[in-house]
Amino acid sequence: MNGMKPKFMENSVIQQSYYEQPNPYVNAPSCHVNLLELSRYAKKKGKKIVELTQEEVKKFSI
Repeated sequence: MNGMKPKFMENSVIQQSYYEQPNPYVNAPSCHVNLLELSRYAKKKGKKIVELTQEEVKKFSI
């Protein structure tokens, strides 16, 4: 993402580790969002996931 914040995280404080490259040998932490349904919703709306608002992302909280 090149240091850009997604729209749904605009008013959030993000830790520096968010921008670091993930380590594929360590289990990733849960993001508490149904990413499959979120990506389907974004595609249906003609948006990228980073363009979704907080309200739209909250609909897919687990």
